[in-house]
Amino acid sequence: MIFYSPFSFLSNMRMPLVIHMAPAVMRRFTGSRLIGPRCCHIATDSHVFFQLYGRHMEPMNETVPLSPSPPLKLEVSNNSSLFTSQLPAWSKALKELSAQLYAAPHSGFRRRSAIHALEVLNNALSLPHERRMPYCQSFWHKALAICGNIDEGEDIRSAALLATVLYYGDKHKRVLAFASNVQWLREKRAMSVLREDTQYILRLCIVYVLSSSFVGASFRPDMVECVKMHAENALRVMRGGEALETAREYRVFLYALDWYVAHCGNIDARDFIRRTFDPLVSDRLRPFIFRTDEGVPVEAFKKVSPASILRMGERCRAEGNTKLLRQLFTEVKHREDVDDRYRLFKLSSSLGNMLSLMSDVDSRTQSDIVACCGTSLSHEALAKIGGSSRNCSAVLRVLWNIGGEEAYFASRQVLFHRSPEEALAFQNECGDVLLADRSLVWETALRSMSESIGRGDINWRETLPTALRLLSDAGKNSVFFQLLRESHREDETASLMTASALGQATRRSGQWWRALDVVDMIAACDPPRTTAEDMFLQDACLQTIYALRDAKRWKEALAFYTSFASIALPPIHRLFCSVICGMPPSSPWEAALTVAQTYGEVPEKFLRTLRCARTPDAVMCASTEGAPLGLGTSSLKSRRFILQGFAEGGHWHHALQCVLQGAEGDVDFSSCVSLLRAAQRTSLGSLPGTFFSVLPDCVWGSAGLLRLCLLAAEAHGIMGSLCDALEKHESHEIATEYLSLTRFLIDGRLPPDDKPLSNRYVIYRILMSPLPSSSPAKIRVKWTKDALAAFESARHGGMKAFVQSYFRLHPSCVPKKLNRENSKTFALRSVMPQGSLQECNTLVAVLPRMLAVADKPSGTSTHAYARAVAQRARVGPMHTLAYLLSSSSSGLILLLSSSIPTKAVRLEMRIFLRVCPLGPSSIPLLSTTFYTSYKMEVVAASLPEVSVTVEATCSSDTDGLMAGSLYRLKESVSAEGWGICGVETDEAAAEEGLHVAALTLRLLHDECEGERVMLFETTNVPAWLRQACDE
Repeated sequence: MIFYSPFSFLSNMRMPLVIHMAPAVMRRFTGSRLIGPRCCHIATDSHVFFQLYGRHMEPMNETVPLSPSPPLKLEVSNNSSLFTSQLPAWSKALKELSAQLYAAPHSGFRRRSAIHALEVLNNALSLPHERRMPYCQSFWHKALAICGNIDEGEDIRSAALLATVLYYGDKHKRVLAFASNVQWLREKRAMSVLREDTQYILRLCIVYVLSSSFVGASFRPDMVECVKMHAENALRVMRGGEALETAREYRVFLYALDWYVAHCGNIDARDFIRRTFDPLVSDRLRPFIFRTDEGVPVEAFKKVSPASILRMGERCRAEGNTKLLRQLFTEVKHREDVDDRYRLFKLSSSLGNMLSLMSDVDSRTQSDIVACCGTSLSHEALAKIGGSSRNCSAVLRVLWNIGGEEAYFASRQVLFHRSPEEALAFQNECGDVLLADRSLVWETALRSMSESIGRGDINWRETLPTALRLLSDAGKNSVFFQLLRESHREDETASLMTASALGQATRRSGQWWRALDVVDMIAACDPPRTTAEDMFLQDACLQTIYALRDAKRWKEALAFYTSFASIALPPIHRLFCSVICGMPPSSPWEAALTVAQTYGEVPEKFLRTLRCARTPDAVMCASTEGAPLGLGTSSLKSRRFILQGFAEGGHWHHALQCVLQGAEGDVDFSSCVSLLRAAQRTSLGSLPGTFFSVLPDCVWGSAGLLRLCLLAAEAHGIMGSLCDALEKHESHEIATEYLSLTRFLIDGRLPPDDKPLSNRYVIYRILMSPLPSSSPAKIRVKWTKDALAAFESARHGGMKAFVQSYFRLHPSCVPKKLNRENSKTFALRSVMPQGSLQECNTLVAVLPRMLAVADKPSGTSTHAYARAVAQRARVGPMHTLAYLLSSSSSGLILLLSSSIPTKAVRLEMRIFLRVCPLGPSSIPLLSTTFYTSYKMEVVAASLPEVSVTVEATCSSDTDGLMAGSLYRLKESVSAEGWGICGVETDEAAAEEGLHVAALTLRLLHDECEGERVMLFETTNVPAWLRQACDE
């Protein structure tokens, strides 16, 4: 039976939903093989076999009493072999016991098989890499059941193994209760213990002592006497010779006593244990047992006790001594590999957690920590290690093996700054970490929901939050936002899980205006009642503030933080502090800082960033040696915060001094980005042409940094200086390409055919520029690996679709006849002119070698029309577009000479547009913030279409973006529940959209005296605006 979901977007996905009708009874065999010519061996799953023949084993309860023991549950979890091809040894041992139980259901297990099963359970739990696996968490249940069903009764060896399994399972109180009642440990005469059982009675004493240490329990006097009696008996056995295993167990026993003394908070109890057992310490170990000082030489690592190593590790963590802590971890890992008894102290996981949380640990060391400790690491440590690309995959596998709430949020933290493709690949491979279900992915969740709807199940909405969460995790934002509409019901409370998913989708999609939806959804939720709900609430707040910070919407971020500051955790508070650091100097950043200080302490690094942006001279106060205070000895991380402050304030000279005074290895990409941002934001005329000659060498080999250099040169009109600097670094291929682009923007020179281009930004700027010549410019483009991969994915659309999607070029840039003689390169041409320029009012104004203003009709590309304007106006040298309009928009466009600094241009545009509410909860138009900030005035209103035609004013940014507020208009309108009609071609007719009716240009240039103001207007009115005015 095949049917499709009633949801329109699910129907478009064309996912067939197949329902298989299974027979009532079906025998399933896992495999069969012939042993002889007439003998057939059948291997079956015991759990399935019991279900078929009526002898199904009942699941155990959560609480398992010590006596009598529950029946044994021998199912093997599918998760145990998720990333392994072989069946684990513990699984084989349990299957063997299951076979014995089936053959003789009224008899117990054979002692040898039971002992072997307990040993393999012990071995699996002792490995820190697997200790927190879900299947390992139930081993203590199985161990209790095995010991309770041994045919010949429990003995010392099985009791010791059972106590160890309970100890590894963190059931310390059960260990204390078990050891206090076991007959051999409470025996009045130690001589009754056989010689070969001495090591096992010592193991009982060890786990009893360690469990007492972990729960902070005090030794009862009678138990101290019993433990001392068995220790003395072990000494007598060792003096008899041939007791190597007992000697090793006795050494671990002394280490356990030392561990108890080191962690006991009662001084009297510590002194009592030390006095009681000090005579039993050998002379060889006496210098290292019951120590009170922490000073241990490096050469004595192999002799010190685990408690001393732990103290040394904690001291290294406090002092930031990563090198010594790494040596301690290596020594502990070696001890645990040589002797598994050493794993009882769980030192590798403790030191691994400390080392992984240090700031200067390389990715290779982190990889060794994950390989050794695995699931025993804390979620915080795993999230930090997973931040590196080298360890991301390994950490995600470990988190999947752990499963549950904390593992799920740790995996989201690992994937936070990863691409949506990586998040989707992880979900497809591992499924849902929160529910530990490998088969549950976004597709199966939608399919299950569609099946519920098809069956008429009225409870199908119960699966909606999970489906939305999986869609958000997989990066399926478009499907998520469509399905999100189904979650809004007035008679039901919202889900914090859905609010968290919406916050994540808002950040990943860049649709920051949906922050208001997150606020509404959280307000409609009940207060969190569980840890998971509280974590979803915190994540929703964190994701939303991230989205607002990335969009530089500090006003919205301030309002959002103020609403939830009382419940915000430190990560949200620190994130809001970083938002304050990004606020412009003219904004009320001091008031925002006061708000942050009201709800928590502002870290020093953020205060330093603010000081660098506002008072850089105070931060760069010179010391007696001439070096800036705080910079010579500061770490790379603190220097980044200082440079961030200089970049926000445009203090390029201070940023350059900070970068050049750092070590050669400290000049990284982010430091250079801050330096070039500061150069771009500094005031006009304050950046000299010699700036590019003193930049670090790493700049000239990075495409991203060279792009920032070009933007800074255009902002300050020093393109010639950048060209001279690029000529000195032509050894870098990318520098050669940017040299070709710089020459082209200065005088229109094209790169030679023997130097093909590969950088997408360089190709875009050359081909989409409005060339004044009638003949198109042609360049050679080199095939790269990324370009070939993109071409293969877009092969069905042809070369034009590939060029349009990969290079963001106009389809006319593809020649009609491609030259296929050279398979390593291909040719592209500049955008072809488009639009009629016959009307007398099309060219509004032309100032030779300075600017040209034209009236663009709707339905034409801005780049193509600008090319036609440049040809018709004959403006002379190279010009660039001041701003871009969508194809459906109309009105004035501006072409400026490339010699004019962009920071010397201030634009003010008077535009007309139609806005409409997107829902019943939209804010009234006259009460919106965008209505005031854009100085809007209502022109006309249409009740049948519920749209309002308004006049608005857009202006330039102080950072040099000439049409900054115009580009943010759609986002600002959408943030308050409104939309612009006709901006998208699928929302209205193609002739509708924005209309730029007037343009005011303020030009401050070296060739002009003072400020030159020019006003341009158009008399053309689009049909939709004329109709609105007539009504």
